[in-house]
Amino acid sequence: MTGRTASVPVFDFDRLPPGWGHDPCVLRGLDGIDAVDTYGILRGIGTAVRAGTHRRPDDVKVFTVPRVAAELGDCLPGPGESEFGPYARRVSQSLNVGWSVVANSAQSHSTGLYRFARDVFVRLRGTERGLPAGVSDCFIVAGSYASGPTRIHKDTADVFLYVAEGVKTMLLWPFETLVGHAPDGCDPEHEYVALGIGPEAVGTPPLRLTGVPGDVLYWPASYWHCGESDGRPSLSLHLATHNFRDMGPVWAGAFARAGLGAPTPRWSTAEHELAAEALTFGHTAAAAATSAVHQWGLTRHSTANFEILPDLPQRTPPDWRRATGVRAAQRTPLSWATDAADQRTVIVAVNGRSFRIPPRQPLVSLLTALGDLAVGAVLSLDAWRGKDGLPADVVAVLDVAYAAGAVDAC
Repeated sequence: MTGRTASVPVFDFDRLPPGWGHDPCVLRGLDGIDAVDTYGILRGIGTAVRAGTHRRPDDVKVFTVPRVAAELGDCLPGPGESEFGPYARRVSQSLNVGWSVVANSAQSHSTGLYRFARDVFVRLRGTERGLPAGVSDCFIVAGSYASGPTRIHKDTADVFLYVAEGVKTMLLWPFETLVGHAPDGCDPEHEYVALGIGPEAVGTPPLRLTGVPGDVLYWPASYWHCGESDGRPSLSLHLATHNFRDMGPVWAGAFARAGLGAPTPRWSTAEHELAAEALTFGHTAAAAATSAVHQWGLTRHSTANFEILPDLPQRTPPDWRRATGVRAAQRTPLSWATDAADQRTVIVAVNGRSFRIPPRQPLVSLLTALGDLAVGAVLSLDAWRGKDGLPADVVAVLDVAYAAGAVDAC
């Protein structure tokens, strides 16, 4: 490895120390990652894009500095380009600028990469830091540039970057160092935020994390970062786990992708299997959305990504008859949608637990109010109390939300 400093620790993946995941580091021992044919996967993506058969074309983007007009297919490997070096030289000559291709959802093009990524996530689950609850992705970055085309930004993902070709450097800043540069009104803790500036505009020197082929660089979601290279071609594979500890937005997005609420679920039965694992929203979206979910499970919401469900605390619900209100313990305490297969049923999801209930009032109004509740906000329960107290279905929803850690009684 070049450019490594004493401040960047090196850990063995099978013997991670307590508290390892809070700062950038270099990882050894991710067995199998060097056997993944990163360029071969990129070549397969290029073939699919050129043929017009790539199922999610928005997943592939070209970044150039400055931007130039170029056909996407021309910036991806062609059928006869079996080696990364000649391919990269060809694109560099045609664009005559620094360039970068980013291809998301790479695991949907390779069962080997899919299985490897799932194995890594399962192993991470057993570490002290655990695995961020949210949506994962595997993406490939290829290019030839001196300074990163995306400039300084912050994602919502913990990232494992495997250097396949060339030299790759990430410039990193802790969250508190640059949060003051974030635009007004944004939420950098929970959203992607781009600062629109480069390293030269920042007074604080970055931590430089540099790797050569075979190295795995890690940084957590809390770090601002941008890429840097030595100007020569580089190729890297990134495993990212998007760090949403509250699962409401994840489930809401999964409902939308599955087509819940639409006349016809989006996913077809032809897409329901990859690497011998059924998709969460496969056969019938509405039915699959309520299938049993194991705590800390790795499920699928498309042929591209895993969905990582959090461990649920053991909590005994309070006596809601004595509670004056309910306080949101997280952003979006719950999400819900009408069952696409049965309009007389709504599907409610709370931190990985999902269930069906009839869409009766006043329950639907409670679901709407809870779904819109900001973290820390209090909702009075007076509007849902009748002469006999809270209805049983209202209490049932509150019990599940409390047991899942989404709300507290007050």
